[in-house]
Amino acid sequence: MKIFLVRHGETISNVEKRYCGLYEAQLTDKGIKQAEKLKEDLRGTTFQKIYLSCTHRCKDTADIICSTVDKIQDERLNELNFGIFDNKTYDEIQKKYPEECEEWQKSWKEYIIPQGESVVQAFERVTSFMKELENNPGENVLIVTHGGIIRLMYCYILDGNIDLYWKFASYNGGLSILSFEYNNWIIEKI
Repeated sequence: MKIFLVRHGETISNVEKRYCGLYEAQLTDKGIKQAEKLKEDLRGTTFQKIYLSCTHRCKDTADIICSTVDKIQDERLNELNFGIFDNKTYDEIQKKYPEECEEWQKSWKEYIIPQGESVVQAFERVTSFMKELENNPGENVLIVTHGGIIRLMYCYILDGNIDLYWKFASYNGGLSILSFEYNNWIIEKI
């Protein structure tokens, strides 16, 4: 099984460096062009399955890349739920929620953001999704999701080591290629 892993195109929240989880940010013109480039790069690839987060930015990106295959929205592919921090810049979070921000800095993996979730909880969602993929492989699978989720997928592949989360980049409109063969995940391209 080959996985084509895509981060959605750029949004205004990305441009403004906001923590954007469940907030419905729309693609910018650049984000649309990134998706169109992905469509061109993936021309000739036939997808048996397409999975995506439940956000508009992922749906819009996936629709541009491939309009002919039914898409399966899966909440496990949603970005980290930033709760009260959602769609705020780091400076805004520090000013409005100084105590919560300090706790978040002390324990970035385990801290449950009020009205949101922790990185550990998001990793549990990713783990569930990846195990399901392993048990239901397709030949070519497109996944359109978010930067944080893509990083957690890499952590899953690397023996579940969440401490590696910050060791990877995931850019808007970026394409990674993974494969799953003989019960083994391989990162072919980041």
